[in-house]
Amino acid sequence: MTAPKISLAQQLEAVEFALRRQQSLCNGAKNIRELRPAAQAQYDADRLEAAVRTLRWLQSHEPEIRAFLKLPAEAREAVLKHGETMAQMCLELAKTEAIAKAGGPVR
Repeated sequence: MTAPKISLAQQLEAVEFALRRQQSLCNGAKNIRELRPAAQAQYDADRLEAAVRTLRWLQSHEPEIRAFLKLPAEAREAVLKHGETMAQMCLELAKTEAIAKAGGPVR
């Protein structure tokens, strides 16, 4: 089953709610679960699961994200504007370099 798409705003809301709930528990609150209907509790769990998936995805792509953010603003803007074209150009350049490294094109 595919997980539902849940926006970042909804994920943040769920994490903030979970944080407030945990803080209440730390301050001695009891029976917090009873304050919300079961359907709302499930929705909260779905949003938290989505937040975990998002954070895991970000974690798995952290090196690429950090490398992109190190680029000057103008370069980031160019990548965002012309990303697909730039990717094609880079792939063609890599192919040309690999052919040259291998001794040139086969005749």
